[in-house]
Amino acid sequence: MNIDDITRALEHPTEQTADGLPIVSLTHDLDTPHGRLRLREDIGRAAWMRSPRRAVLLLPGPVALGSFFRIPVPGFDSATELGRAGYVCLTVDLLGTGDSEHPEDGRTCTVARNADALRDAIRQLGERRGYASVDVIGESWGGAIGTQLAADPALVRSCVVASCLFRDPTPAVDQSARGPETRAALSAVPDGYLPVGAEVWGPLTAPTPPAVAEWSMAHQPGRYASAAMVAVQSLPYFDPALGRAPALVVRGGDDPLVSEADALDLAATYGGPARAVTLANAGHIPRVEAGARASFWTTVLGFLDSLDDPQG
Repeated sequence: MNIDDITRALEHPTEQTADGLPIVSLTHDLDTPHGRLRLREDIGRAAWMRSPRRAVLLLPGPVALGSFFRIPVPGFDSATELGRAGYVCLTVDLLGTGDSEHPEDGRTCTVARNADALRDAIRQLGERRGYASVDVIGESWGGAIGTQLAADPALVRSCVVASCLFRDPTPAVDQSARGPETRAALSAVPDGYLPVGAEVWGPLTAPTPPAVAEWSMAHQPGRYASAAMVAVQSLPYFDPALGRAPALVVRGGDDPLVSEADALDLAATYGGPARAVTLANAGHIPRVEAGARASFWTTVLGFLDSLDDPQG
């Protein structure tokens, strides 16, 4: 669809989010020198009519797909939250996951390679749509990638880094992602891809509402590039000092995987203006927790809105 087609489609949209927000939803396969990315664009009328148009790119964690942001459960569809606030919602499968390109060796799907591919993809889509820049919200591994994209403030207006381990692992991380069983599993796969199932997604979805957990368990397990799991064996695995666009570091107060000190360290090390926020009564993924999702979006959207406020 071109710009005129989207404008016409929004007059009588045939799709909607889980909460009933009318949208136009488009899927793109964007070829870059670093790999092909599958990106989904969800556009509501308020976002499309806004001037200048604002788009938010959502980057998932190491064992999640872009669809994890578009959970078809009322109250948990990010396209609703962003659309109501006047933002186009962009979701993506990172390299080595989902419907994006799977390189021969999953260990090559590094932070740097994903960031390089995403830079090219953002520019391609931005030229088609008139998005001068995008805001980025990244969870965990996606947050690390977001800080690297934020090195170019002409391309990325801001970066939200949620639930992202930097360089001081908690005991829970050492026992799981950095333990001997994980190391053995990583060394046993010749192609750099790992099957991820209930053993991972069960604990991740334990704090979420049953409908969210059921959908996630049915749609998120699969075969994932092991680059992220390899990366956390040696910390830090990314350099937040490269970031320049304004940043917000978000952590759940009860997150067993990311400590408050580590989140503060990440914000202090970030190269541009940054601050850290801890959400009370929230775990590792506040966005999908019934008791934390509202405070997550209030905090994140308040940050985004402040970028348009001269006094913000």
